[in-house]
Amino acid sequence: MLADNLQDRAVLYASGEMTALDREAFDVLMEYHGVLRAHVAALHEVFAAAVTTPGMAYRQAPEFLKARILADLGDPPPPPQPPALVVTNPLGLVEWVNPVFTAMCGYNLDELRGRRPGQLLQGPGTDRAAVERIRVALRARRPCREELVNYHKDGSAYRADVQIMPVLDDDGNPLWFVAKERLLAGDPIPAR
Repeated sequence: MLADNLQDRAVLYASGEMTALDREAFDVLMEYHGVLRAHVAALHEVFAAAVTTPGMAYRQAPEFLKARILADLGDPPPPPQPPALVVTNPLGLVEWVNPVFTAMCGYNLDELRGRRPGQLLQGPGTDRAAVERIRVALRARRPCREELVNYHKDGSAYRADVQIMPVLDDDGNPLWFVAKERLLAGDPIPAR
């Protein structure tokens, strides 16, 4: 059973009333949380039926919602390259990563679970000021975005665009932190 605040957020997500930033964080959370993903899928079906069935009392749905649902029912464009995704608990300890993240850093979920990502991924080329800006933002429960030099399990360095968003409860306390990462091209970086 989903907590009431997650059910409420699922309705906001499915109805299109969630802010773009909250929607991004919720997308990552749904990758991790199968029950939540199924709940949102069911809500999408209900909204789609309400919007597209002639004579339904809900036929007067907002135009932007009708357009989004009808577009979803058509042929979707090919998906972009998926980002690497990480979900941590409120203490910043890894709970889940997707296969893209595993491929990017070389560590599997069992090696990452219960650890802070930076413990394994940061090294001599990592900008300490950027890491501190991330810490400050997360303590303040604010989203942040930084470019970091991280290190693969094999010791090779790579540049990543790291975007971290808090998922907060109704009282403003963190439930999870979700991160989306993309590889960046750049000059070669010395190995550790």
